[in-house]
Amino acid sequence: MVAIDNTTLALLLHPKAKPPDDPKTRRPLEKCRERIEQLILDLDAENERVVIPTPVLSEFLILAGKEGPEYLEKIQAAKTLLLRPFDERAAIGLAAMELADRGKGGKKAGSDAPYQKVKFDRQIVAVAKVNGAHTIYSDDDDVRKFATKAGMKVVSTWELTIPPSKTPLLDILDDLPEPTTAPHDGKKKS
Repeated sequence: MVAIDNTTLALLLHPKAKPPDDPKTRRPLEKCRERIEQLILDLDAENERVVIPTPVLSEFLILAGKEGPEYLEKIQAAKTLLLRPFDERAAIGLAAMELADRGKGGKKAGSDAPYQKVKFDRQIVAVAKVNGAHTIYSDDDDVRKFATKAGMKVVSTWELTIPPSKTPLLDILDDLPEPTTAPHDGKKKS
């Protein structure tokens, strides 16, 4: 069982979702769509089910706007996507996380984010953890930190595998600069 955060959910469901910035280049992540497609193939090959914590669903539906109901139907119809609520078990897990952090010096666990965001991110991790997720896919620094503390593996979009090229002979063209003039058409100019 794995869990996903809002960025990963958006990339999974919306083909035109904006890729996150690669922390190394500070530019949009290259081959993001290909990485997500490979993730889907890998999860399918491993027969993994994907937990979508309801706080993540909430974030996604806000982004989806008026198309939210259509996405919700698709999510509910998918057998591998599991919507899981912030329920009693998750509340107990969240309380344990926060009490442990407070015992080490602060309710925000060193985060610079507003406390409301910290609580929301902990809810996401608590829902994932109590529902048996061993891995969470997230680009959010606080979600990553809280999930790691909870003993979960964390994978960001930029850490996803880039699948092998289907056209390796043409890959060199990706690195060439755009031409500044029109190509010669073969006719002599008079």
